[in-house]
Amino acid sequence: MKHSLLIILILTTGCAVSIPSNQDDICQMLDENPRWRNMLYNSSEKWGSEPSTLMAIIKQESSFDPNAAPDREKILGFIPWKRPSSARGYSQAVDATWDQYKKETGNYRASRSSFESSVDFVGWYLSKAPRSGIKLNEADKLYVAYHEGYGGFQRGTYKQKDWLLEVAKKVKFDSIRYKRQLNNCPIEKPKKWWNIFD
Repeated sequence: MKHSLLIILILTTGCAVSIPSNQDDICQMLDENPRWRNMLYNSSEKWGSEPSTLMAIIKQESSFDPNAAPDREKILGFIPWKRPSSARGYSQAVDATWDQYKKETGNYRASRSSFESSVDFVGWYLSKAPRSGIKLNEADKLYVAYHEGYGGFQRGTYKQKDWLLEVAKKVKFDSIRYKRQLNNCPIEKPKKWWNIFD
């Protein structure tokens, strides 16, 4: 029975996906999940954000757990109740924003438990940052806007949230580290059809 479930999982997802064992090393993560490499660079090229920033945000949001979700609230301190947010999956996208993404991109089959859909979602969301005066290489500001929404960012809702600013610094640090690692990563960047003979 267990083998049958494993086969079904592999057939429906394309391959088994593992939560990275060392999330401080992007090269090791891409080695453990080799299909992520093309998905990551496709999103980066399509939407303009750096691969390192995309991965740093996903790390912060879900620790690369495809089934991540906010802890359930508890009644009387021990009876599980509803979740405080509809955030789900790698990107921790909430229902309304996920629906907006699917509508704008036409990617109606997107799933928040899919790395490909999630990294594309993060790239799509960050691509809107320049309208709010945020550059695509400002990982800390990008994360704040990702967390608060662009409206919240423009209203400055984050200014009274010291904890969020600390998390944003952590995301920036991860992004810088990932970028440095990618420059020396033994895994090659995906090649496009026009330069496969280089």
